[in-house]
Amino acid sequence: MRFAVRMTWCLAAVATSAALAQEVPLVAPTEALPPEQQRQMFHLPPGFEIQLVAAEPEVHKPMNLRFDHRGRMYVTQSVEYPYPAADDAPKRDEIRRYSEFGPDGHAGKIETIVSGLNIPIGVLPTSAGLLYYSIPQVSLATDTDGDDVPDHSEPFVGTFGFRDTHGMCSSLHRGLDGWVYATHGFANTSEVAGSDGQKIVMNSGNTFRMKLDGTHCEQLTHGQVNPFGLCFDPRMNLYSADCHSMPVYMLLRGAYYPSFGKPHDGLGFGPQMIRHLHGSTGIAGVVYYAADHFPASYRDTLFIGNPVTGRINHDRLAQTGSTFDCVEQPDFISCDDLWFRPVDVQLGPDGALYILDFYNCIIGHYEVPLTHPRRDRERGRIWRVVYKGDDPTSRPLAPLPDITSKSADELIALLRQDNLELRTMATHELVDRIGSAAIAPARAALEHSTPDQRAHLIWVLERLGALDGTTILRLANDGEPVVRIHLIKALSERADWTAAGCDVQGLVLARLHDGDAFVARAAAEALGRHPRLDQLGPLLEAWSLASPQDTHLVHVIRMAARDHLLLPEAFAEARRLAEGNPQRFGQVADLSLGVASAEAAAFVLDYLQSPSGPRDRLDQFLQHAAQQGPPEQFAAACGFAEGLQATERGTQQLALRALQRAAAARGLALTPTIRTWATRLGNELLTASEEGPVREGIDLARELGLAELFDALAALTESQPLAALRPAAVDACVAIDGHRAVGLLARLLASSDQPLDLRQKAAQALGAVGNDAAREALLAQLSTAPERLAIEIAAALAANRPGAEGLLAVIQAGKASPRLLQELNVENRLRAAGVPELDAQLQQLTSGLPPRDERVRQLIDQRREGFHRASADVAAGQAVFKQRCAACHRLGGEGTKIGPELDGIGQRGLDRLLEDVLSPSTNVDQAFRSTLVATTDGRSLSGLALREEGQVLVLADAEGKEVRVALDDIDERSATPLSPMPGNLADLVPEADFYHLFAFLLSQKQPPAKP
Repeated sequence: MRFAVRMTWCLAAVATSAALAQEVPLVAPTEALPPEQQRQMFHLPPGFEIQLVAAEPEVHKPMNLRFDHRGRMYVTQSVEYPYPAADDAPKRDEIRRYSEFGPDGHAGKIETIVSGLNIPIGVLPTSAGLLYYSIPQVSLATDTDGDDVPDHSEPFVGTFGFRDTHGMCSSLHRGLDGWVYATHGFANTSEVAGSDGQKIVMNSGNTFRMKLDGTHCEQLTHGQVNPFGLCFDPRMNLYSADCHSMPVYMLLRGAYYPSFGKPHDGLGFGPQMIRHLHGSTGIAGVVYYAADHFPASYRDTLFIGNPVTGRINHDRLAQTGSTFDCVEQPDFISCDDLWFRPVDVQLGPDGALYILDFYNCIIGHYEVPLTHPRRDRERGRIWRVVYKGDDPTSRPLAPLPDITSKSADELIALLRQDNLELRTMATHELVDRIGSAAIAPARAALEHSTPDQRAHLIWVLERLGALDGTTILRLANDGEPVVRIHLIKALSERADWTAAGCDVQGLVLARLHDGDAFVARAAAEALGRHPRLDQLGPLLEAWSLASPQDTHLVHVIRMAARDHLLLPEAFAEARRLAEGNPQRFGQVADLSLGVASAEAAAFVLDYLQSPSGPRDRLDQFLQHAAQQGPPEQFAAACGFAEGLQATERGTQQLALRALQRAAAARGLALTPTIRTWATRLGNELLTASEEGPVREGIDLARELGLAELFDALAALTESQPLAALRPAAVDACVAIDGHRAVGLLARLLASSDQPLDLRQKAAQALGAVGNDAAREALLAQLSTAPERLAIEIAAALAANRPGAEGLLAVIQAGKASPRLLQELNVENRLRAAGVPELDAQLQQLTSGLPPRDERVRQLIDQRREGFHRASADVAAGQAVFKQRCAACHRLGGEGTKIGPELDGIGQRGLDRLLEDVLSPSTNVDQAFRSTLVATTDGRSLSGLALREEGQVLVLADAEGKEVRVALDDIDERSATPLSPMPGNLADLVPEADFYHLFAFLLSQKQPPAKP
């Protein structure tokens, strides 16, 4: 369901045979195939067979699937997607149940069990009833009349945002701890709470969990862009599939993960476990294969759904301590039918791999308009993958089990099975159905049990309140790491360790140094959830001893130690531990970056002033010291920074920027001494002879608002030797004093001798100033400006209502072309400006004009022909990329992650790249839409909203520069359907460089691993 998006340029190839890769079309040129014909077009490793479970009309656009304890499959499906049904419209979506599977996998019985839904995604059958997500909440459906079909639904947890429908709430899984885990999806903001009223607020990618009785919700992780897919492994590690960051993460409770423009918690982002993209950033569904039906070489590996390339990717796991690194394997499944879209993959309790196929000619959500006429809303397939080869390590496929009538002893016996899904189901049956009657046989079974069996029995006893001190002590010294892991995880769920009948804290502390790193990680997490001052020292010691290569263990220890610093008197203990110990001093200072308190800031400042102070990240430490605590703390940080004036210029710039950001976040002003220092350094940089220092000076003056440097910057706007820096100087002048800059900007705009890109920059800047003089300057040039400049002038005028009305009046009077109104950037700004009766005016003024798309197509055609004629150079194109694109995009590990990563972009082909670059606002993903900001002093700003830092909104402008606006200065803020990517790249980049850039982009291809 959640695929890649239009701005996701990272797209890999689909194979038309098992060995040949070619570009993936956004809309498959082929027609839908009958299920049997599609089945014959799959490629799997030898010995494997793919079987059809169901196809349309038995299933429509499937999204999520789960099995119940009777071996029946539940599938959510939607004909509404991608648009939610209106409140007053019929809801046509439903959940169907599939059962009575034949030897060929086909479902013999299909029932619609919940209907009238609105884009349902997550589904989970439980002992309490059927949990499912349908806009706008998770609901619980129950059977009240005994006919085995739910007939009553009530709200369970909500309310979830749904402005973007290709994520929302999905991937419901129940852990061995009894909690229900779920993902929260892309671009939406949700405030949800259980019946206890404790609210969590999530924006875009997150994971969270809910108690099965609906009493409580809690956030698990922060970030990711759009997670869609969860699974556990036998150690109870939780994995998620994600788009736009990395395909899969092993999630660490409390960690922050990369998203667009969002900060981490001060400790850095949670560690990666995969460093390849599988040719796509649109990933859906993940399975850790923990069963014995597939041959041994496939066990304890990951299968990942890839609806963009139409493949099931496969990764082997290489272990370093408690960290897994994904080692890319040949794709497990590919299909020559370009409609194959695997959106969910699940391990069945029979050992087979089940796949939901969204079956669509369109790759995903935003790649093409949501209204595209070929978007299929009816078809869908469910597939089952089984092994029928002769590998002796494979066990025959088990029947889908019904365990709902099994006794406690029979269920305990099932805990010996290799299939993790089956063991988990048996655990829930023992707790939910058997209840207290399971305690005695569970205790007895511990004496003669397998390691996995003991691990699950721990949860049975713990959830039934029967895991006593004697049993805890015996299991704490179990020879099998998996048993110790689950014991500690179970104990971490307890609210109170003192009532256990044994020294839980002592045994968990001892396991910080367990010979198995997964046990040590579980212990660190448990200590973090039960902080006590006397645990801080052991955690810091464990951090010292942990291997840096075990990134997951290190991060959990750091989070746990940081959480101890939130305790009262924690920094007194930290100072005691750090006294005379530079290593401890540095550790606590590092952790303090994740604590927003005056005590943390004071500790960081002491660290900065110490002989063992930071050798790197000076700006992070200084900003933290200045931003937290009382006003005198800010003054003390400034005092420390003043001593850096004699250091090299790079260090001075870092310090000054850190102080400025701290001051802005606090709503304070820099001290006169700091401003004098900044002005002196700025002058030194601006008067340098090399381009690099001058650019640094421009950036410094702009970010710090150094009005004293306005004249020097104004001179740079007309500098011929440093012509490449003139647009940046224009930006800085406007940022420092927009009203004073109007005259300068008007001269640049009016001068036909100036380069077109500089005149366009002047038009944009005048639009940002937004006062009467700026509007007059724009209107004065509109009638004589060349077309590309006129478009920028029109967009600048449309940024506010007075300018928008002036633009319409000039066009009505015949003094400017009505074709300007067909530009997406202009039209959408006019709408945001709130012009009365705009549609009627637009219709009148543009009547009889050729369609907008025709003019865009002419430009694309012209550049396509030019590219084929040009002698483009890849190396030269890489230099253009670094200059023009790397400020917003990463490629090959270089650049800035504001927009999507571009690895594999070449697979899109010339035509698609031309569309994306020359018409970036045609169809823009929610994550990359510009925000328009009107300030109280009349300025108009636009850019990608990244985050809020204290009292400041941070935007990224079209060049990737961060623009900071005080929240108190914002009069109005609105989202637009526009891309922040400049729409005039064809003007900004010389034509020869444009072709070099495209040669470089087209050379960036990451074909999928070949089977």
